[in-house]
Amino acid sequence: MKNRPLPYGYRFIKGCIAIHEQEQAILTEIYDRYLSGKSLLNITEELNARNVEFMPGTIGWNKARLKRILEDERYLGNDNYPALVDKETYDTIQKIKDSRNTQKAVNRKADIFQIAVPVKCPMCGSEMHRRSDKRSKCSERWTCRKDDCRKVIVISDKELLGRLTELLNSVIAAPERIIIPKPAAKEQSLELRRLNNEIDRAIEGFSIQKEALRKKFLRSVALKYASIDNTVYTAKQLKADLTNASPLSDFSSDLFNRTVSEVQFIENGEVCIILTNGQQIRKEQSDGSTRNTATATSGTQDRANH
Repeated sequence: MKNRPLPYGYRFIKGCIAIHEQEQAILTEIYDRYLSGKSLLNITEELNARNVEFMPGTIGWNKARLKRILEDERYLGNDNYPALVDKETYDTIQKIKDSRNTQKAVNRKADIFQIAVPVKCPMCGSEMHRRSDKRSKCSERWTCRKDDCRKVIVISDKELLGRLTELLNSVIAAPERIIIPKPAAKEQSLELRRLNNEIDRAIEGFSIQKEALRKKFLRSVALKYASIDNTVYTAKQLKADLTNASPLSDFSSDLFNRTVSEVQFIENGEVCIILTNGQQIRKEQSDGSTRNTATATSGTQDRANH
């Protein structure tokens, strides 16, 4: 999508910045609705539902775009732009915006923000994100990103990190629980067999086309590399990491992100972890060998490919 040459509400007339009357009316509407208590999401949904264009031929309103409009001081008449909002209205909007911002005091260096693996919803399996609301008794919560789910789990950072550390410690104490699979025997793909046959015939021929042969060699190597099964290596590396690790007294993001591919909330309010080899570790397990293929495969494969 191309960027606007001027902020929303303005246009060029004979090389000079001028007010765009139709967009000015929409800006006034945005200010009024925000002052009346409407959220950025509500205003966004209304504008998109009415097919209000942000640019010619483009709708695409979102919260970030509205936030930038509400914060833009050029609408006050700065930097040679005609004024579209008065100072009193602008200042009132900033105060409202600051009062609604529940994330401004969040310490992004805290351990909870060092979790680099997805946290999944117990209802739909979609990814959840962590939010904080100081107005609630327990300010921390995880919300499902899926619009038709929006499951909310209220759990403090301290409690969640404690549970994750406890689960990881249970495997550190018994690394023999890590299952090392047998290498899977894989047949060559039809494309790889075809390429190898073509390479053999080209080498045995009287006239060798070096460039064409080089491309076939490279394609053959790429197919062989893509077919390598990393599951055995992943499981062995995981077991070595956990065997050499000491029991954790506090959460360790380094070890956690190296050995865990996914965090899953469970419907009963508990939490489990999916190790990089696909094994599911949960509090009520005694052998740690349960495998959740549906939710763990993607994370495991991503780690193996990486």
